[in-house]
Amino acid sequence: MMNKFVLRFAAIASLTTVIFMWSCSGKNTTEISNETNLIVKKIEKENVVMGSAVGSAGITPEQYENFEELKKNASKEELLLLTNHPNGVVKCYSFWALALDKNADLFSIVKKHINDDTPVETQFGCIKSTEKVGDFFIDLVNPKYENSEIKKLSQAEFNQLDSLLIYKKNNLYAGYDAIENAVPTEYLYPKVRNLVIKNHNQSALVTLSKYKNPNDIELILKNKAKDENPESGYYSTYQAIQNFPDLRFIPFLEKNLYQTLDNDHFSGEWLELYTAIASYKNQKAVELLKVPFTKVQHQNIKEYHIKFVYEAILANRCTLYNDLLWNIWKNEHIITLEGFEYLLNVNAGKVLELSKKELLPAYQIKTEKIVPKITKSIFSENLEETMLNFILLNDKEVAYNIIKYKITSAPVNDFEMYCEKTASLKNPYFNDALFKRLKSADNPYIYLPIVETLISFKDKSINNKILEMRKKNKNMNEEWGSDSLDEILKKNNIK
Repeated sequence: MMNKFVLRFAAIASLTTVIFMWSCSGKNTTEISNETNLIVKKIEKENVVMGSAVGSAGITPEQYENFEELKKNASKEELLLLTNHPNGVVKCYSFWALALDKNADLFSIVKKHINDDTPVETQFGCIKSTEKVGDFFIDLVNPKYENSEIKKLSQAEFNQLDSLLIYKKNNLYAGYDAIENAVPTEYLYPKVRNLVIKNHNQSALVTLSKYKNPNDIELILKNKAKDENPESGYYSTYQAIQNFPDLRFIPFLEKNLYQTLDNDHFSGEWLELYTAIASYKNQKAVELLKVPFTKVQHQNIKEYHIKFVYEAILANRCTLYNDLLWNIWKNEHIITLEGFEYLLNVNAGKVLELSKKELLPAYQIKTEKIVPKITKSIFSENLEETMLNFILLNDKEVAYNIIKYKITSAPVNDFEMYCEKTASLKNPYFNDALFKRLKSADNPYIYLPIVETLISFKDKSINNKILEMRKKNKNMNEEWGSDSLDEILKKNNIK
């Protein structure tokens, strides 16, 4: 085993090599070819890490073409040297190129950069952001992110990396993430507690709460991140309480809840506050979760409170909260696919009636108890389609009325689903509604699905009526929608 002197000498020698390679004069050593150096300079000039498609149009930027040149021309040895380049963007692209080599020793490179907090600007798609080089390296090879082209660290290597991030001082986001996701052990406890006390580390506070040590209650209660707003700064405190719902935190949560009720803007911290309250799963929690329904002063802010209560309850499912969930759906019209599936197991008959009311506002809810049929086939990734499928299975008449209503009134985002459902049912009951919407439709995403649905009936009289309707509705003869309609008609030989 090397002694401390040898290790220190090796580190100094390594640093000296880097400094020599990238001198202040900008001259390159013979270890980097002139061709590679020209590519590096182009990357430096743009100075943004870009993906293969950026902006709303998804155009391949010149910077990504520079990266492609780097991959094609730089040797493995050059790329390895370039991961120590003074420019952060060059480092990132060089490591990215190495990560495409299944034989590269990426783990050793990542370990050397866990203190690399050089900021780099990135753009992937329309999203621009700034991150640190070390975080970029770690995210790229994180085994939880799937990418068949990029070599990932093994889970064992990543676990070892997490350990290094916890015990070795660094300013990376990954370091905070490693601390927060750490599995509590007796050995780790003093380190985590020390990070809270000395560094005010918010991620460490969340991990500390997992030990559920009564000696840490005061430490959690006194915690507040730096924030100009006197009511904010408790995000990690609330998360800590979620892990350790001790009754001694209740007065603190109640006090902070009541402070939110007169706010004329919402805060993302409220979700964590309500989730902390819901984690108790007792009558006091029910009482506090009911507060925003009647005591929020500004009605436009009330909806945020209720949405947060809803999410908090789903994260802490308990029969004590079921009445609140039903109330939120029936009176506030807040329902998600996750909530739908949960309530379906609680009372399927009630879900059926509320689904009808949700999709058909004029529907009058029936109180008689029924036991509806449920099959796997009703479920879709789309909540509205799942509800409709459930109703179709149990009440065809109401389902048909819903489809007819939606054909005439559904917004663009939901409309195509109802057209597809109509086409699959192949029932002339919907034709009048389809033509009624077609008569005034001005959006191609409305009239094109209608035309395709009507054509699917394979009825010559219907096809002729489509042509007549096109003459009356001038919107169907404008811009790209008109061209697409021409193609549809031509494909189906409709003249």
